[in-house]
Amino acid sequence: MRKSGLGGNTPFSITTKPNVLTPLTNEEMIDRRGESAIWYRLTPCPCPQEERMPDCKFCFEGLVRTFQEELEVTEEMAYRVEGNKVYTRYAPISEIVSATLISRETFKPLTIKRIHEEFFEVGEDLKYWNSVLLKYKVKMEETLTVEGFGENEYVLFPKLPLGAITGVEEVFHIPEDREPEEVEFSGFTFNSVVFPKRTNGLFRLKLKFQHPVKIAYKTFRVDSDARKIFDRSQITFQEGELMAVIGGGYKLGEGDLLTLLVSTLRHSEYIRYQTGNLDILSYSPIANIDRIFSKGKQGLVAHQRDEDFILYGDSKIKWITDKPRNGYSVIYDYHPTFRISGFIEGGSGEDRDKPKIFKMKPISNLNIRGIPGE
Repeated sequence: MRKSGLGGNTPFSITTKPNVLTPLTNEEMIDRRGESAIWYRLTPCPCPQEERMPDCKFCFEGLVRTFQEELEVTEEMAYRVEGNKVYTRYAPISEIVSATLISRETFKPLTIKRIHEEFFEVGEDLKYWNSVLLKYKVKMEETLTVEGFGENEYVLFPKLPLGAITGVEEVFHIPEDREPEEVEFSGFTFNSVVFPKRTNGLFRLKLKFQHPVKIAYKTFRVDSDARKIFDRSQITFQEGELMAVIGGGYKLGEGDLLTLLVSTLRHSEYIRYQTGNLDILSYSPIANIDRIFSKGKQGLVAHQRDEDFILYGDSKIKWITDKPRNGYSVIYDYHPTFRISGFIEGGSGEDRDKPKIFKMKPISNLNIRGIPGE
């Protein structure tokens, strides 16, 4: 789901109380004040235990990551009307549940003729000042075709909107003097695709892309004594909880995961030497690796990205050259991930799907079994 229209914008400061100058919904305030996040579920794989493989492409160590496919938008006024075309604020449209023409004393249902990504056509001829009340569904996942240019590197960063890559359908190399040829990829992160060999030239990628949801959050403390905030015995960020709110229409459940896409935290750790060229870091998904260094005979040795190592997936380091035998230290930034631990308020009073208020607890890395029962 992406925003395609400009409806609901106002030059006035948004307050927490609705008034004549800011007739905005709760969802609109969350959209402006909240942070973008990727929301997904982890469901046990249906394969029998004895048939599961550690390198299965369809699950994550026995867990399948799934997303909500559609979001229903209700009580929205069309922000733009042109003849028989009615434009919505969100796209791509998957279904129009109802479209009602509102006049002084009448409510007239409109006849839907054709649905496009950002607008739909009706059988009636409308004027630009007509008010149309909408109820429709939009897709939360899209298939995008994008391009990326490689310069002797293992990772491509195609230009993408804010969100996350959830799958790679195909990748083609586009040479200047011959036909395009399909190439093999080895993995992907939120915003990049990883290849087993160095890439050069233009590449065209067909990706499954998940648009983010907006959540607003604040710290949640059980202890009401503010004087103990600076006490060393208090809980740390990775042990505490946050209270958050999300708009209506999202079918949240306890145990669902939310990864913030803008906020990052920095962490440093020592990685012991292990056989193999892959190492798993403690926190993920990784946003950026600041530096890696090890101890050499003449002092500290700095290792360069794309020359000595690459970021493989969203939580691993893959070594291209020989790995340091004595281990190494790494400094990196990662996007915080939270698990929903309970709901504070999630009803549907007045027969409306209202925003849900919930608690969420940080988890470090799914690779170190951050899922209950594992």
